[in-house]
Amino acid sequence: MATVLYESAYGSTAQYAHALAERLGVTAAPLSDAPLPAGATGPLIVLSYVHGPKVPAASFVSRQDLGERPVAVCAVGMTLLDVARDKDQLKGMVPAGVARFYLPGRLSYPTMSRRHRMIMWGIVKALRAKREADRSPNEQAMIDSYDADTDHVDLRELDAVVAWAEARA
Repeated sequence: MATVLYESAYGSTAQYAHALAERLGVTAAPLSDAPLPAGATGPLIVLSYVHGPKVPAASFVSRQDLGERPVAVCAVGMTLLDVARDKDQLKGMVPAGVARFYLPGRLSYPTMSRRHRMIMWGIVKALRAKREADRSPNEQAMIDSYDADTDHVDLRELDAVVAWAEARA
């Protein structure tokens, strides 16, 4: 049986985790509430947000001794999906053999912490200082979505994660 764990900052990761768990016939649990079952052998899927270099799912998986258990990490973020997959930020963050998935997230400025809003303000200010011709599509997307609610959640993106888990169940 699969285990689905998650850490969500603003809700989109929790939405993905619960949808994934439902499709796999299990219950999703927050990382903070979830001791790993001893001797579990089914697929472990850990989802979390991405805040710059911080990916709690990757940190969690890297700290665990999971033996031969199949493990996947899903990073939920606002980077354009093709850019996130090409960049593959998780590759250097998780042990070899851990499957890596990237899922598009949601950002709602009214719900953001003050600290996060200030970080975004600084990033966007720096990006606006670049000549438009020198900005990447991802940088332009950050500018365009600044201070606006943006929802890119697409539950169909879970299809690959479900297929991975079912192949290892």
